Amino acid sequence: MFMDYIIFGLVDNGIMLLGALYGLHLEKYLPRRFQHGMGAVFGAGIGNAISDFTGGAVTASWGLAFGTGLGCLLALALVPALVWLKGVFNKFR
Repeated sequence: MFMDYIIFGLVDNGIMLLGALYGLHLEKYLPRRFQHGMGAVFGAGIGNAISDFTGGAVTASWGLAFGTGLGCLLALALVPALVWLKGVFNKFR
C-alpha cells in the first residue's frame, strides 16, 4: 500500500512539473508583463488541475474530480490580479 502512495506522489507532481516546464516554454507568447516566470506558474497550475482531476476520476468520484479541477483553474484566475496588485504596491514604494 505504501508503494501506491509513492507512485501517486510521483505521478501527481510529475504532471504538475511537466505543466510548469511546458508553460515556461510557452511564456514567450504571453503579454510582455507576464514574461517573468508567469508561464511556469500558469503551466504548473494547469498541470495541477489536470493531475487533481485525474486523481478524482480514477476513483470514479466525479464530484471530487470536477470540483478540484475547477477549483484549481479558478485559483489561476487570481494570478493576473495578484500581478496587478504587485505593480500597484511597487508604485508606492
